[in-house]
Amino acid sequence: MDDRINDLESRIAFQEHTIQELQDLVATHQKQLYDMEEAMKVMARRISQISTASTGAGNSSEEERPPHY
Repeated sequence: MDDRINDLESRIAFQEHTIQELQDLVATHQKQLYDMEEAMKVMARRISQISTASTGAGNSSEEERPPHY
């Protein structure tokens, strides 16, 4: 009977350790995901600014055609 109790206690301790490791891993992944989302927002803003700038530059050059055209 004592052997069975010791075995169960050992299994519970192992499971608690495994659960803690998994919680730590999930927390790490959550932080990485948040960081990536923030980086994507920054990149999307930059792409939008570049697109706007290049579109604006194209329009202004067409508007500045010499009068002989």
